[in-house]
Amino acid sequence: MALTGKPATLTERRAEELRLEVAVAARDIFLADGSFSATVERICEVVGIAPRTFHRHFPVKEDVILPLFGKFGSLSIRTLAEAESAFDPVEVLVRAFGSEIPKRGQFEVDRAFMALVLSDPQYRLRWLDWGQDLATPITDFLDARFDLGTDSFSRELPAQLVIQACRHAYVHWVDDGDFARLQSALRIGMEMIIGSIRGRCREREQSPLSRHRRSNH
Repeated sequence: MALTGKPATLTERRAEELRLEVAVAARDIFLADGSFSATVERICEVVGIAPRTFHRHFPVKEDVILPLFGKFGSLSIRTLAEAESAFDPVEVLVRAFGSEIPKRGQFEVDRAFMALVLSDPQYRLRWLDWGQDLATPITDFLDARFDLGTDSFSRELPAQLVIQACRHAYVHWVDDGDFARLQSALRIGMEMIIGSIRGRCREREQSPLSRHRRSNH
């Protein structure tokens, strides 16, 4: 998923639209079959493109699911970027990662697809790798609201915890099937993470070095 912030050209937009069209068609075939066994040729026949066009956009068949996650991620990133600083960060994070499925209103379709993804090592790996695209936008969101410090590990860790909390919540949703519990799980996870960040910020402010610096100003 491109996160350059530059407006996409017409060619880029058309390519992205085609990738998403192919991804949706592939998802529907996978769900109908109950597996990822459909060939590239079969997917291409449904979409009306040549296999060489498919491979121009997706080097390997497993990559075909990435536009679906990319669309979800772009909406999550927009929610984080547009949130006012006065908003509760917990609620913003829950909305960013828990509102797209209700908007679509296809709970069972999305849940069945996620179940397929989690059941196949190669497709599950794509899902896990894609999640890393969200790390920088999440860090930017948190850094605008909290002092994450200058150490790279301390700055990057909260975003990794947010990503892992989302993964864990969605895995539980696939097993459980209750979307309300997914949103509850997201909120619990985000409260734990934000609470920890706030606690660390307080500790930093109360440290002898911090008090010394404030006394010299």
